[in-house]
Amino acid sequence: MIRVDRPDCEKAYAFDTATCGDPECGLHIVPKRASGKPICEIVIGRGQLREVLAMIHDLGLDLP
Repeated sequence: MIRVDRPDCEKAYAFDTATCGDPECGLHIVPKRASGKPICEIVIGRGQLREVLAMIHDLGLDLP
């Protein structure tokens, strides 16, 4: 796993997830400020979804 320095940007307090109608697209994640206003949009492509889920599991980030 590559460790990335945390960028100097605002922190998200919650996020929404969604998908769109494009079958080639992936999971859309929208981080939000404490006020609920969106900060940006992140798209995890379909090809990386399994890798991201495996990383969450392997790092022990999955909940009981």
